[in-house]
Amino acid sequence: MAASTGLSHRSTIGMDVFYIEAVVDQLQSLVTGASVKKIHQPDADTIILRLWNGRRELRLRISATVGATGLYLTERTWINPANPLRFCQLLRARLSRLRSVRQLFGERIVVFTFDGQDDSTYQLIAELYGRRPNIILCDADDKIVDVLHRREGGSEHQTYMKGAVWTRPEKVHKWALQDVADCSEMAPVDDALAAWLQRNIRPMTPVVARDLVGRMLRKETAAEVLGSFARRWQEHDYSFQIAQLEGSPRLFVFCPSTLSLSSVRTFSSASEAADCFFDDYAMPGRGEERSRLEKVVRKALARVEKRLQRLRQEAANTDDADRYQQLGQLLMSNLFRVSKGMAEIEVENFFDEGGVVTIPLDPALSPSENADRLFNRSKKIRRGYIHVHRRIEESHAEKDWLEALMLNLSEVTSNEELAMVEEEMREFRLLPRKADRQKKRPVSRRPKLREAVSPGGFVVQWGTNNRANDYLVKNHCGSHDLWFHALDRPGCHLVLKRPRRSIDIPEEDIRYAAGLAAGHSRACNEGVADVMVAEGQAVYKPKGALPGLVQVKKYRTVRVVPRREP
Repeated sequence: MAASTGLSHRSTIGMDVFYIEAVVDQLQSLVTGASVKKIHQPDADTIILRLWNGRRELRLRISATVGATGLYLTERTWINPANPLRFCQLLRARLSRLRSVRQLFGERIVVFTFDGQDDSTYQLIAELYGRRPNIILCDADDKIVDVLHRREGGSEHQTYMKGAVWTRPEKVHKWALQDVADCSEMAPVDDALAAWLQRNIRPMTPVVARDLVGRMLRKETAAEVLGSFARRWQEHDYSFQIAQLEGSPRLFVFCPSTLSLSSVRTFSSASEAADCFFDDYAMPGRGEERSRLEKVVRKALARVEKRLQRLRQEAANTDDADRYQQLGQLLMSNLFRVSKGMAEIEVENFFDEGGVVTIPLDPALSPSENADRLFNRSKKIRRGYIHVHRRIEESHAEKDWLEALMLNLSEVTSNEELAMVEEEMREFRLLPRKADRQKKRPVSRRPKLREAVSPGGFVVQWGTNNRANDYLVKNHCGSHDLWFHALDRPGCHLVLKRPRRSIDIPEEDIRYAAGLAAGHSRACNEGVADVMVAEGQAVYKPKGALPGLVQVKKYRTVRVVPRREP
């Protein structure tokens, strides 16, 4: 066993027009006038702008992933390719200072205006549509310099190619939301009204339209419903929430009052909620390198599972060892009745009181040679039994290691952590030898540990990958410290530092550390999880064990709620 360790749901809509407006409102107060420090493109659909606003650095993530579009500020770090991608290189060469951020009215389109490094003006346009999102770099005259996703005939009115002119969407709605309270042309108050609101009013979304109709069905007048919502929208009376609606996770800036929500979480800002939402539910590929490594590990896991099935079958076939041993002993007891040339003999079975058994013989062998043949058959089966069960144990250890690798890949937050996992995979021949000749990022010799302080003031440390877990156990886990690991799950090794053995650790601190250990394991999404707690002196690493695998002589278990944040 490992201690012997976006997405369960994925967004299909990304951010709606109201949520984008709330983010833009936040950005206008924080990044207007900011200088561009660095630009990254961790994958084919994502741009990260690192901006300095004179007080602190801010990271702005723009996602043009189909079904997971959005933009928000984040404090997370991202795994980037060793060499910047085409569009990223262009943005680095052109963009210098962010002058303004604005949203096109009623559209999921955000326009960033930049001063260029060549004294020109550029527009970075994020089209955050659900099905055909894109990020476009234009000059001041809307001429396309380049795009993230090059497409001819991208829509009925737009070609996304260098040199084409970017065109704004045509105005198709009849009324702006702030002017519609007294509209007399609405459809009757029924299911069709929600569709009518979406077609004729901007801004509007399917969820908001359904909620407004629900309020009207409760006998509020259309003027009251639309008027109160329009005032709330104009006053930016936001409530930033993540909730489940009809089984799917969604971001809300105006929480519906007539629709049934569950698992509601409230946040202090639009970006904070979006950052949590995209990390939990709507994260696109975790970077091409990480996806490639995960694919390798999944294939290795499938091979190990297939091997275990074969070995279990071989183990079942070794149960005949005792039978042949008994037949040999019975034959030895009856040698005086056997002569060469006999094909079989029936003898009393003193292993089964009152029973008899027929022993097959080789007519070409003498009686003693037939007995030796049976004993040798038993020994051969026993040798095979020992070998098969050793191979089963080794395969289970390999499976635990591979499952821990999968968890490690899901936990990485930096290039260095990813490179450390990749180095481990190369060392144990999970990657082809040709990967050794590829250019790799330098890997720190000393793995980084994550750290927190428990409610009682005790230092808690844990590893983010197998190498870090080994380093933690070997160098930071004293004999009197407490060691934690999720029971029968791949997960981190966690150590609660105890200055002296005479100090009693309060149960609150033990449960705090156990919750973190469960949160950084495959049990992180379970309601409760069992966690092993052992003194450091009971934890040791067997000689030749794979990275991250240890043995525990004595432990107790505590049942806790997994937690990710200290």
